[in-house]
Amino acid sequence: MWKDYIEFTLPLPISVNIAYVNSKNWRHKSKKYKEREDRAKISMYYVNNYKITWNERLEVKYDYYMNIFCKNWSKKKIDVFNYEKVLSDFLEKNIEGFEDKNIKRGTVEKHNSDKDIVNIYIKEVTI
Repeated sequence: MWKDYIEFTLPLPISVNIAYVNSKNWRHKSKKYKEREDRAKISMYYVNNYKITWNERLEVKYDYYMNIFCKNWSKKKIDVFNYEKVLSDFLEKNIEGFEDKNIKRGTVEKHNSDKDIVNIYIKEVTI
């Protein structure tokens, strides 16, 4: 059970498939990535100032809420793990002490919704 964990909601991150643009000499964030990151930063402003205290072992749960059906009610082909890397990188930059390299266990779920959000749960564990 999830006790003593950080819980908050952010806008749905962008898929890693469209997060970066490759140029001749380097790779950089796409315009869509920067826009989505700015929206998430605004949402983080309203979230309490979270701080990971010892950050040696983290357990995370990401519940993605998005429209997973096409207009004809067939399921879209959504690889929900393509959203995880961008989200974990964002959290590393915006939560003191959070480092994605210290995630020891993680759960990722997608749910049908028209909200385009992600509920985030972070817990320090002793596994």
